[in-house]
Amino acid sequence: MGIAAAPLAIIGIISSVAGAAMTAYSSMESANYNAQVARNNQTVANQNASIALQQGQAQEQAKRIQTGEMMGGIVASQAASGVNPNEGSALSVRSSAVETGELDAETIRSNSNLQARNLQYQGAQYGAQASMYSSQVNWDVGNSILGGASSVSNKWLQYNYMGVPGFNLGNTPGNPIVAGPESVYG
Repeated sequence: MGIAAAPLAIIGIISSVAGAAMTAYSSMESANYNAQVARNNQTVANQNASIALQQGQAQEQAKRIQTGEMMGGIVASQAASGVNPNEGSALSVRSSAVETGELDAETIRSNSNLQARNLQYQGAQYGAQASMYSSQVNWDVGNSILGGASSVSNKWLQYNYMGVPGFNLGNTPGNPIVAGPESVYG
């Protein structure tokens, strides 16, 4: 191989370096994008958790108002029919209605708290995912750089072994850097 091969060899090495850089940049951008999507999902999940709590509180309050109105209707019906609403079965009916209404209100609260807790957990998972993507950036860039360095090193050693000018590492018999084709090609 003569002097004319040296520019082609250099172009090959530059292409390897450029390819590794583009791979690193692409991996970095992809991981950053995925991290931002996960952070956005975390924000939405946390907002939905807050909304679920607010809706649950409003529904709970509405249920208590509905129970109060129902109680007023029961008392009025009992009084209009000549029954004493403060004793006997009339009192038991009202007591049962109050307990049922309160149970419904507490069920609404429990369900909204459970929904909010699940959404907060989901938000935390998205946050962990964002952190994972952010840390993946460093690993992907490092892997691309190492892969590119390995490719450049392999080409350099091949060109050195083939005797391309400018790539001579002192390849002489007994030189431990390149002892022969088996050290370059496996």
